[in-house]
Amino acid sequence: MTQHSFRATLLAGTTCLTAILAFPAFAQDMTAPVVTLLDPLVLRAGTPKVASEVPQSVSVVDAQALDDIAPIHIGEVLATVPGVAGTGSGSFFGQGFNIRGFGANGLAGGEAGIVQLIDGEEKYYESYRQGAIFVEPDFLRQVEVLRGPGSSTLYGAGALGGVIAMETIEASDLIAEGKTFGGRAKLGYSSNPDSVLGSLALGWRPAEDFEGVAAFAWRKLGDTKDSEGNTTIRSDSNTPNLLLKAKKTFGDQYVAFSYQHLEAKGDNQDFDQMHGAQKDLYYPGFSWGVGDITTRDQTARLVWGWNPAENRYIDMKAVLSYTNTMKDVRQGDDPAEPIMDAFLGKRDYRLWKFKLDNTADISGEGYEHFLTTGAEVWRQDRSSSVPSSSHPEGYTNGWSVFALSEVTWDKLTVNSGLRYEKQRTEPKDSVSFDTEAREFEAVEPQVAAIYRLSDAWSVFGSVAFVNRIPTVDELYDGSMVTNPNPNLKDEKGKNLEIGTSYSGSSILAEGDQAVMKLTLYRNHIDDMIIRAGDGPMAYYTNVERAYLRGGELEASYLLNDWELGAAVTVTEGVDQDDVDLEYLQNNRVMLQAVWNANEAWRLGARSTLAAGRDKPSGERRAGYGVHDVFASWSPQSGMAEGIEVHMGVDNLTDTDYTPASWLGGPAPGRNFKLSLSRSF
Repeated sequence: MTQHSFRATLLAGTTCLTAILAFPAFAQDMTAPVVTLLDPLVLRAGTPKVASEVPQSVSVVDAQALDDIAPIHIGEVLATVPGVAGTGSGSFFGQGFNIRGFGANGLAGGEAGIVQLIDGEEKYYESYRQGAIFVEPDFLRQVEVLRGPGSSTLYGAGALGGVIAMETIEASDLIAEGKTFGGRAKLGYSSNPDSVLGSLALGWRPAEDFEGVAAFAWRKLGDTKDSEGNTTIRSDSNTPNLLLKAKKTFGDQYVAFSYQHLEAKGDNQDFDQMHGAQKDLYYPGFSWGVGDITTRDQTARLVWGWNPAENRYIDMKAVLSYTNTMKDVRQGDDPAEPIMDAFLGKRDYRLWKFKLDNTADISGEGYEHFLTTGAEVWRQDRSSSVPSSSHPEGYTNGWSVFALSEVTWDKLTVNSGLRYEKQRTEPKDSVSFDTEAREFEAVEPQVAAIYRLSDAWSVFGSVAFVNRIPTVDELYDGSMVTNPNPNLKDEKGKNLEIGTSYSGSSILAEGDQAVMKLTLYRNHIDDMIIRAGDGPMAYYTNVERAYLRGGELEASYLLNDWELGAAVTVTEGVDQDDVDLEYLQNNRVMLQAVWNANEAWRLGARSTLAAGRDKPSGERRAGYGVHDVFASWSPQSGMAEGIEVHMGVDNLTDTDYTPASWLGGPAPGRNFKLSLSRSF
């Protein structure tokens, strides 16, 4: 069977499954999933379910894990997740990611091939030598990583790598049981980069039908240094952050509003936040320059929901949202390190979106069935105040419809999804090349299933087809010597996954718990979009075929006061000529051990052991071992109740290393962290 006929068969099959599975089936009664410390609830993979029952590779970084990491930027969170790799630097403003080899590439942190969400809203930014996402980690309560395209049905076409979903704090995280008001004040310090944090978060619930959150964080960011004490990235800035949330319930309906705002004012900050100044790289005295750079990130959303208790067919939500990410680059104070005029000015991405979806409970006797259907329409405006061939301006208008069916009969769960998306991208008048608007459509069917062999063991598998539509930059990027590629095609990917999961207790000792999930995958990509050539000769083109394969293993074990964890990542990828792909991450193992010494003290250590990797250019990125330690003290009684002290040292041995997926390097050297917080 050819790939096209197989795709047509899957498309027809998922369409039929989505419709037909609404009719009765017969099976035995089911038990509800049990959420445990090691098997957390996953919110963004359809209807909420525990991780071991999701038929795809998924990781959850919960509030406790975030406290243990004490992140300065989101990259420190995702570095602990298998299958995810940073592609930028150790700077707050240089964060870009890929999952399984898909995502950021080239000389910018664009996230083509993955979807990044903050409270369900997509975040995307791409600009030369800049990061892709700017988020205050102190506002986060949970981060989910859904590897592979299994969740692209709900969140956007082209997510070959997967979805990174970040959730911000809620009133329930701040208000103690039985109270109507609560909050948390925090002070923090880290040595590398040299930074200071002060934050205050307040939650208010005066009545059962209303709650609100107001949080403010101020972060002073300094330089990042390598293990030898050399400054690698200058990120000097004052970064205030604001988070506001409110929700009002009217019977079986509710209205919610949220707004996030980050405003970083950089002072003589490196223009290149991926590599740093790279002094003397091309000639004596060369530098990418330093400037007074403002980074602004905004997310606003208005939500209406309706979930009548007497009608299980209606759980409807309408979301109107606006996001904007902007960089304003101005010349700095050092005449010896000027920024090129072409890189000055404002560059931003503005996205307006309206989304309507409904989840219907159409379960019957002996089976459980949830059917989510929806549609969305959006407009993205990519702007630049200084016309630049390397940052073309353009509009992208699009709409989509989607359906996801989740059916469980006894021990078998089958998820089938279908997404249709249409986009039109058009260049603005500032694009000087002979270009025209381009239209693309994506049809993405998928089927996934998980079968429970016993109370503890399950097996799962999936097949999904994905179309990744080219971005504005890929369609219209050019230079003095190269024109945009008028024949650039959309990527077409096929993803196959199989795996097994385990969740059990009283295995080696009475009362212990263990969770394990192993996933193997293979991707076949036609017309993979890559950036070919160097410097001004670079351009975007399609590779006829590419193949990626690998696996992820995550395991956790809990016994009395001990928590043990392990995560394994293996990723390999080649093009049709059997040449390794450029942006592959290190194959690596992460090990973690935590000892809850008593009610107040928590002590832990984390090690990442990575294999080296040869780059297509011939460069060898050596393997490395990096070790972190952390501790927290949070007394549960007495006058100090409510106080939390977190201490940690990242890169304890001050190892000199550069991850294989990073554009630059080296990685930061030893970093001391200390924070003090008080809940009230």
